[in-house]
Amino acid sequence: MSKTPPQEFILTSGRTIEQGVTLVGIKLSQKAKQATAVAFLDPRDMTKLTLQENSRIKITTSEGEIVVFARESKDAPHEGIVFMPLGIYANWVLPPGSSGIGVPLYKGVKALIEPTEESVKEIDDLLQELMTQSKISSSKK
Repeated sequence: MSKTPPQEFILTSGRTIEQGVTLVGIKLSQKAKQATAVAFLDPRDMTKLTLQENSRIKITTSEGEIVVFARESKDAPHEGIVFMPLGIYANWVLPPGSSGIGVPLYKGVKALIEPTEESVKEIDDLLQELMTQSKISSSKK
């Protein structure tokens, strides 16, 4: 099988109905993972990347990289734009600051996307990794 090269996208994020219903009081559950460890792509982009529904993809931005499940967007057409529900998976690759305007940058982030065989991390594992990184950076101060 030949490897599909990473392709450039614009990453945008926001709330979804599924996420809103699922996350009430259970943000660390499997249902929360299913609602937030996803990225919605235009059907043509899914074809270009040789993806099937729930294929794993790696999203890389200047902030980091995360593996999530690819889903075909029902809001097409929006070729070249990928949507992620807000949550720890999106936060992993979105800029933390607000560029001085007071609002975090949730939209218009350049991203590379590629198919991957890597697994999607559990929410608990991401939180543990975040805490470890936080401890390392505070010990350097």
